[in-house]
Amino acid sequence: MDVLIIGGTRFLGKYLTEALLKGNQKVTLLNRGTRRNTFPFYEDVEWLICDRQDESKFRSLLAKRQFDVVIDTCAYFPSDVELAVDVFRDKIAKYIFTSTMAVALTKEFQERQLLPIPNRRLFDTDPGNNYAYNKTLIEEYLTEQFDKNGFPFVSLRSPEIMGPGEIREWYYIDRLKNGREKILIPGLGENLFQPIYIDDLLQAFLLAIVKENCVGECYNLAGAEAVSLNQYIRLIAEEMDGRVKIVNIPQDIFRELVSIKYYFPYAYKYSFVIDIEKAKQELGYQPEVGIRQAIRKILSSWREGYTPKMSPYNPQGEFDIMSYDLEDIFISAWESETSELKERLHQKLSDKGLLI
Repeated sequence: MDVLIIGGTRFLGKYLTEALLKGNQKVTLLNRGTRRNTFPFYEDVEWLICDRQDESKFRSLLAKRQFDVVIDTCAYFPSDVELAVDVFRDKIAKYIFTSTMAVALTKEFQERQLLPIPNRRLFDTDPGNNYAYNKTLIEEYLTEQFDKNGFPFVSLRSPEIMGPGEIREWYYIDRLKNGREKILIPGLGENLFQPIYIDDLLQAFLLAIVKENCVGECYNLAGAEAVSLNQYIRLIAEEMDGRVKIVNIPQDIFRELVSIKYYFPYAYKYSFVIDIEKAKQELGYQPEVGIRQAIRKILSSWREGYTPKMSPYNPQGEFDIMSYDLEDIFISAWESETSELKERLHQKLSDKGLLI
């Protein structure tokens, strides 16, 4: 089978390439070629060097090429997919679009917190989230092309991915590896989230390639377990044989004090639990890696010296990574304030004879 991956040299694409090569598939990568020299499978794949925004070159490179499956890992705008559909129409068996569970961040969810997130064909995503909204517009366009013209798309909606090389794990593991027993978290930390380990996500992609009944469908994906942020951090500490104290500062107070948008992985206002029954029934998807096992896998392959700059996350610099010094200032100030608040409250209750 001939598989074209658009993108393919970052986190997901690298693992996809490895999985396909292990299955003896022919793999071609189309991207700008900026990471060819460091790509671990450089000599095992064919390279098509092209910026997908260069429409004329994109068309000329692919005009006479034949592929069985196209996996698009880096389509972020409707125009990206409109071009791909026009180029690959009637030429491929499947076009697998890498979507996101962020498409479920609807106004309805924000107001009512419906859980688990249902596997709707399309969501009415809040336009305030540009990334999620554009992914929704892409799904709407692909659905329309399937209904009208039979374009054979499959949309796989990934939640947060766990795996070696992801910044979300780095943020907390790095703190614990540096002997920091206190970790600042905006909010209560009791929100549930349901990440997916990279091996389970690869399983879903490989199933989508071979399953015949999945075209024209959008699939929610997630791991088998949901976990709270506090529990997640404690699990990391346990697996590292360390101790941790989580310092929870109310989100509203933290955001009022801090104008810069700092990145705290998984520190969400609401829980986000996902219904994956459709993927199980139609794709045969069965997540196998639990949260604790995922943490163990990540720690066993941890790269010393890993920095957030090596991560594909946050390419536009939307978030800053909080420094240890700044984190210590907030923790110290908050603990001092809460301690004084408890003393004042205790004194007032004592003065009124209300203490038991």
